[in-house]
Amino acid sequence: MKPILSVALSMTFAAALAAQGAPNVSGKWVIQGSGRAGGRGGGPTLTLNQVGTEVTGELVGGGGGGGGSAAPINNEIYGGTFENGTLTFYVWRGTDKPYKTEYKGTLNAAGDEITFTVTGNPGRGGAPATPQTLTARRAR
Repeated sequence: MKPILSVALSMTFAAALAAQGAPNVSGKWVIQGSGRAGGRGGGPTLTLNQVGTEVTGELVGGGGGGGGSAAPINNEIYGGTFENGTLTFYVWRGTDKPYKTEYKGTLNAAGDEITFTVTGNPGRGGAPATPQTLTARRAR
């Protein structure tokens, strides 16, 4: 009986250590970048909750390109996942002509910065949109 208990305890301890070392993006992040995202009042705030590979949360503040109002229809993020150091999710932006904005970011080794490529914002004057690079820093 003792060997079985010893093996069970060892496995539990190993699993706890492995889980402790896994990166987690839960918390509050401040997005900085070009244009409206990095204004004087600070950038938009991204609040994330990660359970396993699933990520939920909200993106508050900031705007996007044209397409009517750039404010989000709601602040919720959708389709959030974090796997192999990459965070992906999307938000719906605008009220007059809603559009889907997709975020794909890579967490740095220190776990305090995510570099995002953002796609889906409409271009100005009907021009095709170009991807935008933004950086989010973990709030302290």
